[in-house]
Amino acid sequence: MIVRLLSLASAFAVMTATSGLAQGHSARGSPLTGPAIKNNHLALDVGLLQVGLSYGRRIGHGRLSMGAGVWGAWEPWNSVEKSVFEPVGGELFARFHPSDAAHLEIGPSLLRYLWADDCSECTGTFVGVHAAAMVGKGVISLGPTIRFGALTGGPSGTETGILWGIQGRLLFSWGD
Repeated sequence: MIVRLLSLASAFAVMTATSGLAQGHSARGSPLTGPAIKNNHLALDVGLLQVGLSYGRRIGHGRLSMGAGVWGAWEPWNSVEKSVFEPVGGELFARFHPSDAAHLEIGPSLLRYLWADDCSECTGTFVGVHAAAMVGKGVISLGPTIRFGALTGGPSGTETGILWGIQGRLLFSWGD
């Protein structure tokens, strides 16, 4: 519990200390109709023992982008009965940018994971949906992530569960 609180406090401290580092990286538009992002964007997500990398492209001249990425973790926080070690896999997303400082995303997840009980190399599959809400300034943002879905391959059969965490995001964008 203390490690989780310290990691959260550290993430907030880093975000506060570096919030002005990369101002001006987002496309300027009106608050309601203009783009909050440029055409292309590359995101690096880092959380407590988890990492993700994704590419997205803005759709038209609006605030919606579509993309794909990879995500992996070591023992993420979860609500399932068994231990979920090392989930890694691919995700698609629709990302909405209501402002320069915020973005919301949702999409399907397909992850493979290891679990440990009596065997040394037991694997399973997570199929579900993930969502994130990120807030920040410049290229740096922070927010919660959640993955809800079915885990298969364990000794107890299929189980519905949640994987969650808090991630920092570096979002680099370019193009008109």
